[in-house]
Amino acid sequence: MKTNLFFTTIAVLFLLACTKTNTHEVAITGKVTNPMNDSVSFISEDTTYSAKIKPDGTFEIAFTLDTSMYFNFNHGYEVTAMYIMPGDAISLTIDPSQYDESISYEGSPASSFLAKKYLLAEESDFFGKVYYMSSSEEYKAFLAAYKANLLKELELIHDSTFIKSQVREVDETINYYISRQDRLSAYSQEVRNYLFESNSVANQYNFYTAVDSLNNEEFNQMLKEYSSQMKGLLIPVTDQDYVASTEKGIDKAVIWWSERKTWYDNMPKKGDAAIDFTYPDKNGEKISLASFMGKMVYVDVWATWCGPCIAEIPALQKLEKDYHGKNIVFISLSVDEDKEAWLTMVEEKQLGGVQLWADGWSKITKDYAIFGIPRFLLFSADGKVISNDAPRPSNDEIRTLINSNLN
Repeated sequence: MKTNLFFTTIAVLFLLACTKTNTHEVAITGKVTNPMNDSVSFISEDTTYSAKIKPDGTFEIAFTLDTSMYFNFNHGYEVTAMYIMPGDAISLTIDPSQYDESISYEGSPASSFLAKKYLLAEESDFFGKVYYMSSSEEYKAFLAAYKANLLKELELIHDSTFIKSQVREVDETINYYISRQDRLSAYSQEVRNYLFESNSVANQYNFYTAVDSLNNEEFNQMLKEYSSQMKGLLIPVTDQDYVASTEKGIDKAVIWWSERKTWYDNMPKKGDAAIDFTYPDKNGEKISLASFMGKMVYVDVWATWCGPCIAEIPALQKLEKDYHGKNIVFISLSVDEDKEAWLTMVEEKQLGGVQLWADGWSKITKDYAIFGIPRFLLFSADGKVISNDAPRPSNDEIRTLINSNLN
C-alpha cells in the first residue's frame, strides 16, 4: 500500500508539473472591426510584439513579462495606452474608425482605466471656457472634481505600483494646468474673453490638412479668412498695446503657413529625384543621402523629446534587423537642438543604422515639408522618391512597400 501511495503521489506531482501554466505569460486575444491594415502591435519602451489580423478580424498573441509595464497598442496610425501584468489574459476589441471611443478590454482593469482616463480628459476640456473665464478657485474646484472621478475609477485596481504612478501623474498634470491658468490673472476680462473666442476660431482651421488638400489659391483665401476672423475678435479689446502685439502675431502666423504651403507644393513627389541632404554623424563626419546611391534608403526624422518617435524605436530596430544584409540603408536624422541629449540616447538605446544630427528644423524639413515628427521617407536605389510620407516601422505596410521596390 505504501508503494502504491508513493507512485500515486509521484504521478499527481508529475501531472501538476506538466499542466502548470507560466505565470509570466501574457495572452491577448482580440477583434478589430474595420481594420486599417493586417496587423496589431504592442509597443513597450524597448520591445515590440506584433500579431497578424485574420480575415475575420481576430488576432491572438502571447509573450512573457517579468514585471508589469506600460505598453502602447498600435493599429494603423494611432496608439492607445495599456498596462499589462505578468499572467494577464486579455480580450481586446476595437473599431479603428472610433479608436479610443471604441476600445474595450476584458481581463485588464488597468488598461480599462487608462482608456476611461483618456475619454474623461477629452470630455473635461481643460483649456475650454472654464479655463479662460473662471476664477482660480473655480478652476481648481473643476480640476479637483476631475481627480475625484479618476480616484473612484482607481478603486477597481489592485496594483499599488500602477496606482501610485497614476496618482502622481494626475497631480503633476493638475499642477501644470493650475500654473497655466494662473498666468491669465494678468489679463483683463475682455482679453481673456478674446483668448477663449480666438482659441475656438483657431480650432476650426486645420491648416495641416489644408496644405495637402487645397490648391494655392484656395489656401491663400483660407488664410485671409482666418486673419479677418481673428482680428475681428480684437475689436472689443481696449488695450491697444495688446491689440497691436496680437495682430502682429496673427500676421506672422499667416506668413508662416504661406511659406509652408510653398514648401509642400515644391516637395519632390513619388518618382521625382530626391533632394539631397548632408548632416554630421556622432563623430562629426558629414554624410549625404547621395552617399548611398545604389541602395534603397529609409529615413526616420525624429527627436529625443518626441514621444511618438521614441515609441517607434523598437519597431525600427526590428525592421533594421530583419533587413540586415539586404540592399537598404536605415538613416535616423535627429532634429534635436540639444546635441548631448541626442548623443546620450544614441548610446543608451544602442541605436543602429546611420545616426545623423540636423541641429533643429533645418533644410530637410523645408525640402520635404516636414511640419511634425516622426516622419519617414523612402528613396529608391537610383535616388528617386518612393514615398515622402512612408509608413511607420510599426506598420507592416512599410515592409510591403520596401519589398515591392527592393532590388
